[in-house]
Amino acid sequence: MNTSYKILGTGSYLPELTVDNEMYAKIIDTSDEWITSRTGIARRHLCDGETTWEIAVKAASIALSDAGISPESINMIIVTTITPDYTTPNMATIIQAEMGAEKAFCFDLNAACTGFIQAFDVAMQYIMNRDTPFTALIVAAESLSKLVDFSDRRTCVLFGDGAGAVVLSNREANGDRIVSGRVYESFFGADGTGGGYMTGKAFEAASHPFRSTDKPHREDRFDHETGIFLSMKGQEVYRFATTAMPMAIETVLENAGIALDEIDYVVPHQANDRILQAAAKRIGLDPEKMLSNIAETGNTSSASIPICLDQEIRSGRIRRGQNLILTGFGGGLTYGACACVY
Repeated sequence: MNTSYKILGTGSYLPELTVDNEMYAKIIDTSDEWITSRTGIARRHLCDGETTWEIAVKAASIALSDAGISPESINMIIVTTITPDYTTPNMATIIQAEMGAEKAFCFDLNAACTGFIQAFDVAMQYIMNRDTPFTALIVAAESLSKLVDFSDRRTCVLFGDGAGAVVLSNREANGDRIVSGRVYESFFGADGTGGGYMTGKAFEAASHPFRSTDKPHREDRFDHETGIFLSMKGQEVYRFATTAMPMAIETVLENAGIALDEIDYVVPHQANDRILQAAAKRIGLDPEKMLSNIAETGNTSSASIPICLDQEIRSGRIRRGQNLILTGFGGGLTYGACACVY
């Protein structure tokens, strides 16, 4: 689909506290070699008293500055997170209030690590179906250190905290209409039968004064035993990811009528470097085109794609007019990809 849109600006924020693998080796039975060889992760950033909404606002502010627009120009704010600070109000309204984006309507979206690209696609549907000016702010912010059991060496070394943001619009920053002709296509899927591969509890069953005492105890649907802490079946996730991500990329390319060699870069969810290498090999992609910053950030769930995107734009690797694939997979199970132009 050729349409009128532009990524006006991007931004990202990583907490100052950096925890490398040697620091983990002091608190659990692990080593730098063990972590690096299995995940590609050398260090990650963790919040040090910061809230999820605070790191979200920092990334969003950088994106708006990069876009060259005021908060009053924003029509919609979508926040993706599995680690909000409140059940209500939602994160998006907090960001609206902090930034003064009073004209924006707001909502949160939870699709785990696929959240950002789903939000990107939702914003694109609004943008593509409006003749009037429309600008969306998408913010992905995660404080996964809230959900990690730091005594579980299988999971605690994988995750980091951070936030990324993108400003999408059908108008230039000066208000001029964007010329049509930019490719955009998306593809998404889900497999709820694999929901138990990665779980984290939100609430226990209600225990109120009117509850019947003779009702049997209801077993946890996923046999989840770690409370709010994340539980993951690594082998199953690896098999799912190395199948779902290549399939999503190939499908969105076919739907868009684009050949793989026309893609300048793939910006994937940063879960595990071995998954990225396996996915690139499976579809015949030049490994240099599969962008990765996981060594320095770890897995930041829905925030990983916009953080990587922003960093690569600021480094000069990603340039205006280049064709990109944004792709992710995550708990749910969810997966998908977007073909777009920077």
